[in-house]
Amino acid sequence: MTDRPDTQECQSDEDDVRLVEEIFADLESAFAEHDAAKFDERFTADMVFTAVNGARFFGWEKIHAYHSERLTGHAGGINTWYEIERITFPAPDVAVVFFRQPIVVSEHKRANVGTWVLVKRDGQWWISAGQNTGVAVAE
Repeated sequence: MTDRPDTQECQSDEDDVRLVEEIFADLESAFAEHDAAKFDERFTADMVFTAVNGARFFGWEKIHAYHSERLTGHAGGINTWYEIERITFPAPDVAVVFFRQPIVVSEHKRANVGTWVLVKRDGQWWISAGQNTGVAVAE
């Protein structure tokens, strides 16, 4: 059998964990404020994002246009937050964040699960890629 490397349990710096968690707290605030510029400020120029509907966006401009339209035209009355399940560091400058994102609209509940990849450049964490998947919620 092949001796496979373990990439999920690499040593992580507590400061890096805190900084990544702060990015997700900022995302929550930006969503609540319907502020696409703030929401997208930590995305890389070449960000790749797959939305829950399967739409894939390549580059900051494309994802920012999508978020601008969604947050200004469709986010009213939506309450959402991120529940980080796990952050792994397969390399010192790479973080993979696994999360749940409950979404409440009036009495209707739904959720996304996401896997996002962050990279560290010049001491700052940036969101490089992400995929969200809609999941059923037991009511």
